[in-house]
Amino acid sequence: MDRTAIIEQNRKRLQCITSPYNPITGEGSNSIERKQVHIEGFPIEDINLPVQMTDDESISQLIHKGAAGYLLATGLENPTKHEITLLWFEFCRKRLKYDFEYWAKSTAIISDKGRGRDVSFTLNRAQRTYLKEMERLRVSGRPIDIILCKARQWGGSTLTQLYMLWIQLVHKSNWNSVICGDIEKQSSVVAGMLAKVVNHYPTWATGGIRLKTTPFQGTRNSRVINIGNNRYSLGSSQKPDSLRSEDISMAHLTEVGLWKATAGRKPEDLVQSIFGSIASGAYTVKVMESTAKGVGNFFHRTWIDATEGRNNFTPVFIPWYSIDLYSKPIRESDYGCFVDSMSQYEKALFELGATLEAINWYRDKRLEICDEWRLFSEFPSTANEAFQSTGRRVFRIHYVNSLRKDCVPAPFIGDIENGKFIASQPGEGKKENRLHVWLMPDENNLFRDRYIVSVDVGGVSDKADYSCIMVADRLAMPDGGIPEIAACWHGHIEHDKLAWKAVELARAYGNALLIIESNTLETEGTEGDHFEYILNEIAGEYNNLYCRTSQQEVRQGRPRRWGFHTNSSTKPMVINFLLKAMRDSLYVERCIETTYELDLYELKENGKEMGAVEGNHDDRVMATAILIWACYNHPLPFKRESHVKNSHRTRIISEASI
Repeated sequence: MDRTAIIEQNRKRLQCITSPYNPITGEGSNSIERKQVHIEGFPIEDINLPVQMTDDESISQLIHKGAAGYLLATGLENPTKHEITLLWFEFCRKRLKYDFEYWAKSTAIISDKGRGRDVSFTLNRAQRTYLKEMERLRVSGRPIDIILCKARQWGGSTLTQLYMLWIQLVHKSNWNSVICGDIEKQSSVVAGMLAKVVNHYPTWATGGIRLKTTPFQGTRNSRVINIGNNRYSLGSSQKPDSLRSEDISMAHLTEVGLWKATAGRKPEDLVQSIFGSIASGAYTVKVMESTAKGVGNFFHRTWIDATEGRNNFTPVFIPWYSIDLYSKPIRESDYGCFVDSMSQYEKALFELGATLEAINWYRDKRLEICDEWRLFSEFPSTANEAFQSTGRRVFRIHYVNSLRKDCVPAPFIGDIENGKFIASQPGEGKKENRLHVWLMPDENNLFRDRYIVSVDVGGVSDKADYSCIMVADRLAMPDGGIPEIAACWHGHIEHDKLAWKAVELARAYGNALLIIESNTLETEGTEGDHFEYILNEIAGEYNNLYCRTSQQEVRQGRPRRWGFHTNSSTKPMVINFLLKAMRDSLYVERCIETTYELDLYELKENGKEMGAVEGNHDDRVMATAILIWACYNHPLPFKRESHVKNSHRTRIISEASI
């Protein structure tokens, strides 16, 4: 858009943001479908009611006849003002069931953060966006299953917890809830908030009953509400035993991205144990929320699965520019100069929906937080920005995002046995020690040198680095196309089995060039020597194994050294080539897990070494880097003159020949 169009669009956005919002009258609410009605004789006659409420027969009659007419129809002659007031209170109590925003404003008292005072709970703009997703699920009768990626300072946790309390107080009996944080302190803050709402809950909303809670069976972390026999329990990921054997219908798990693995228990195990006890149905709630803390962890994997429809969670992300707090005024006379000074990134922010005032605030924040990755982490504009984890990343985020667009679930998941692809059975693991195939090998084997296979060798134990086998299809390259990831095996396996599995895959893929990264094993003492023996054994059986000893050196009597040696010279070479390939769109990535590793690959503090962020892995990165380098440095595929079966005579492919 040009300057004039941007300024005009900004005016419309500001008008929308500053438009009246009144949860008592329903004005300005769009979290649930509403209908404007007029009820003659009530203290507030014009109200925007939820459509569900207007469909109620008694409410429909009330709207049609007015307060006095409704009472007359019930047989009450000459209704008094007092009787109309009683009808008004009955109407308001009924409205609590249909209208969460009204319930929040008229019954819930919370602390006004940073101002030291108590206020009625009026939802802000970001909270209303989040509420719209929860109400959409509730009204449709579906489980309220949400994964929430949070920016800072907008009250997502507060809304989640009070929404669950609303269900307990207004909709359901014997409908227990669990609140679980990373540490007990987080749960204690939630407990204090709930206690304040309960202690200040108005008696008109309960028909004269004073709301209170009592300890459940003498426990410290579980309390029973005296209305509906509902209880809420508090716990933490670091002390999960208190949450076992809970009969629950709703669960709010907060700051899941911070949950740490402990001895014998991973975050996903605790999440599954809590969520697994909830029989999903209408009014059940499973909310998992957190600020993003890097990629590849349980919270990030669950988020990606939700965005791609691989689980039942609805993903909700609130960008920083939807939070009214983050805005800095601009004089109208300065709009033109401000628009002219906007950077490409700022223009992208405007395209996303930010106002010029929000972008003006963001400029100041960028000066305050110099590290871009920290700024993205604390004030993300998109979910991809939120999941930043390092300021020394090797691969730029937009390069990785570009790769991610082509990533798709593998149509085949299983393994290869005796040259045959065996699909996994339902219930078998789908992540590790499995072969993921996007492109099956060409059975006709019409092209020579079409495929290349690379292997990154890891350890055997569960805590060791993973091993990875990657396959690339180069069919399109002779016509100016680019290679494409065809298959990936990933897991823990004994080294000899790994090597022979790689041979099996290479044979299946047209007798592909097989490149095995070997330097790690060569520095592991006897294990390395054993692996070198395995490679020598393979070389006698497989005729297309990569050798780093040149043919000239072999003629001079030097022994052949099989495998790709990663060192201070070759590692930057292949990593920089992969970086160039990502930047210039020189290959097609299919494996989403590879993109997670690319996000976590960093330059270490010494400025020399590269590798995964501590606690993570880079096996897919290294296997892919070697693979893509080889794709562009190995002779292009060509069509065979006639189909010839694979010969067992060894063909030496070395660094020199590549």
